[in-house]
Amino acid sequence: MARTLIIDDDPTTEPVIRQHLERADANEIGPTDVTVVHSDAEAVALLNDGADFDIALVAIDSAAISGMSVFAQITERRLRIPRIALTGEGDLRRIRKAMNEGATDFLVKPFSADDLAITIDRVLADVNRRRRNWQERSDFSALKREVDIAADIQQRILPQEFPSPPGYGIAAANTAAKVMGGDFYDVFLLDPTDSWGPVGVVMADVSGKGIPAAFYMAVARTLLRSVAMTGAEPMTVMIQVNELLCDHHIPGMFVSALYGILNAQDNTFTFTNAGHQQPYHGGNGAELITHEGGEGTVLGIMNGMEFGQETVNLTEGEFLYMYTDGVTEAFNDAREQFSEQRLEASLMVHADKDALGIIDAVEAAVAAHAAGAEQSDDITGLVVKRS
Repeated sequence: MARTLIIDDDPTTEPVIRQHLERADANEIGPTDVTVVHSDAEAVALLNDGADFDIALVAIDSAAISGMSVFAQITERRLRIPRIALTGEGDLRRIRKAMNEGATDFLVKPFSADDLAITIDRVLADVNRRRRNWQERSDFSALKREVDIAADIQQRILPQEFPSPPGYGIAAANTAAKVMGGDFYDVFLLDPTDSWGPVGVVMADVSGKGIPAAFYMAVARTLLRSVAMTGAEPMTVMIQVNELLCDHHIPGMFVSALYGILNAQDNTFTFTNAGHQQPYHGGNGAELITHEGGEGTVLGIMNGMEFGQETVNLTEGEFLYMYTDGVTEAFNDAREQFSEQRLEASLMVHADKDALGIIDAVEAAVAAHAAGAEQSDDITGLVVKRS
């Protein structure tokens, strides 16, 4: 029910307006509750006391009422009430003054039934639209805040500090195409009590982008880390994680992943590749190559899949670069991809840098290539380098 305030000391005004407003079928938003006051003092006391209204009709040519200025006397609260000016004189200067002071529309007495109905219905309908708009904006703002919080949580899930087994440096970076993304990496000690022990390394890419991919990313990351922490070899980890993801049965969602164990004691990296980009191996003057071993299908599509396993030896100065396809598929305005060729060139030029230096150099090369073009996919890279 709409709540209407009439501020007017003209005794002929109230019955005419009330007759229209209190008829359920006479206005767009249904019946209206009407309150009438006859002076500034009554209006100010009522509004300062907390009374709420959807619309106000205010006399602008009465000695007892200061027109739209009455609302400037409200000190206890801020009001957002659409206002219609009421005048019996039709003084254009007075009407213009009222409009400048916040009136939405005006009515000239004596009111015709049609003019009264059209004016009040239009303003009340506008009130309804504004309420819906305010509510929609409020709902959108609340949702955006929640998404921003979720995006911040997602970024915090990705480690920013990495275990540093003796003789090794590890660095990674992630840039989501949307507020939230599906790429993720992880680096963790398989035995948290042994800082010299083997390190688990994950690079993964969930199908799709945005919030659905972000939720699936959180599930996949949790499962990968949980299973890996049992100390199982990489291919066993992939087999178990695949079964668990398939059991979740989320249609259309899957994840490509590379999981490996870095052993600083014998300088090996043993990994399994579940449908992911092959890691690059280079540095120390060696030829930049990719490792094709340890391959299997993406996770979460079908139960009963088998996975291979590969071991890489790292000599001093060598590195492994793991990444998602958002790196090579980054477009510029001419729709040219960054490409594997540009990635390889960047890795070879900066092979003598430390892990963080290589990550930063590739990021800079991708950004320079894109030159401000809209990012189409999440971009993630990770480097393990033996010093």
